[in-house]
Amino acid sequence: MQANFKFSETLKGLPLLFQIFGLACSLMFVIAAYSLFANLFREARIFFYIGLTGILVLSLVILGTSNRDLKETGVSQLFSLILCFLFLPIFLAFPTWVIFPSINWVDAYLDMVGAFTTTGFPVFEKEILSKPIHLWRALVAWFGGGLIWIAAFVILLPVNLGGLEIFSNSKNSPNSNRKLTLNERSTTLVRVSQKLIPIYFGLTVVLWGCLTSFGTDSYTSLIRALSIVSTSGISGPEKFELDGAGFLGELVILLFLLVALSNNLIKIFHNQMNLREFLSDTEIRLGLSITIGATIILTLKQVSLGDLYTGLSWPFGSVLELIWGNFFTVFSFITTNGYFSSFWDVSISSADLSYATIILVGLCLFGGGVATTAGGIKLLRISILFTAFSNETGKLLHPSSVEVKSNRIKNVEISVFMAWIFFMLFMVSLATLTIFLAIFELRFEEALVFAVACLTTTGPIIEIVELENFSISDLSIFSKMALIIGMVLGRLEILVVLSLMTFGLNRA
Repeated sequence: MQANFKFSETLKGLPLLFQIFGLACSLMFVIAAYSLFANLFREARIFFYIGLTGILVLSLVILGTSNRDLKETGVSQLFSLILCFLFLPIFLAFPTWVIFPSINWVDAYLDMVGAFTTTGFPVFEKEILSKPIHLWRALVAWFGGGLIWIAAFVILLPVNLGGLEIFSNSKNSPNSNRKLTLNERSTTLVRVSQKLIPIYFGLTVVLWGCLTSFGTDSYTSLIRALSIVSTSGISGPEKFELDGAGFLGELVILLFLLVALSNNLIKIFHNQMNLREFLSDTEIRLGLSITIGATIILTLKQVSLGDLYTGLSWPFGSVLELIWGNFFTVFSFITTNGYFSSFWDVSISSADLSYATIILVGLCLFGGGVATTAGGIKLLRISILFTAFSNETGKLLHPSSVEVKSNRIKNVEISVFMAWIFFMLFMVSLATLTIFLAIFELRFEEALVFAVACLTTTGPIIEIVELENFSISDLSIFSKMALIIGMVLGRLEILVVLSLMTFGLNRA
């Protein structure tokens, strides 16, 4: 009894990297069980043995650290988080690499980085992968989305990063150097996880049930539910628009994607906020306003290029399908999920695709809400910058201080400063990655879309780019490494990496 107690305490006191590694190992047993149930014994054995090997390695780490009183700072936690997104996919890629020996290991690694960062990068053709691997990619993305959601409150909030810096009173990170024992950090992690995991898991299960009830098979519904809640855009063996759940299914998906616009959903589940207050949130209103505006622009452009331009009338049903296809697709891309509506074919048939592409790329740049699974610049930063711009330009007639109408913002001047810093860093990163990719084998337009896909974690957007005579797997090793770095930067945001670099220079 005493030994079991000590073992559990030791496990609780492991560094963050190894705790996440242990959870990743347990996920492999889930896929092994599914493979066994589906009579795919080879896949079941591979997932089971790799997961078991990971557990054995973790046990050795536990034994090696059992008598040490380790401490962590905010900086070390950030460093551990970066290591998770860079090196954990190496382990996660082993099942794909072992099951399909013909697949290049770097491609398998790139695919897992795309999944773990919730980018959903389509590295392989869907027909190549087996059902367990499709489910594995969605599960890894779901795990990565949950991790970044929890990390936002446990790791990024104490050091004023991850979009949460705009809520701070200071430009500095006062808690970044405060040392915490691993048990103290684990206690905070457990407390936050107890609030967030039931919500995250519950939303997934409910969405799975809804999609299944609308006619989608349970396997595909599960992949879709895992991907939507994590905003990874992974669709499984078939593209979403080819095997969607129809209008009702897409309507339900759209409602669930509201989670990616604001983290205030947590307050609703804990009776700290009602639905009316949630819908009046700045990020919700701005996201819906952008969605409606983009839908109107797309629809008007498509109508001007369609049959109405020649004086003919469209069937009323087709017009509604056109509007809904635009609305759903626009909302999916602003939340960085990247699903195309099953009615988007109407849009394609009547639209200038290059025009629609520009709009979708711009929507990805806007992104979702702070402290959510969505990527991009984030809507609250956009709102702060726009409000500051409006107030500054209005000073000639009505001199006044910069004021943001949000009770979430404590210091407006600092919030504007941090939002502007992030915006500039994001644009510099976008330009740098685009130029780097264009130097090698991609055209500028392709390089730009790839860079946006990585930095906004909206991988499915590259499907609108027609690569000439080669696929993603044909890219050079340098381009693949650049994509990997871009996805990690897009997931953790450049401010996190810059903070670590600044801390290192200060120490030096």
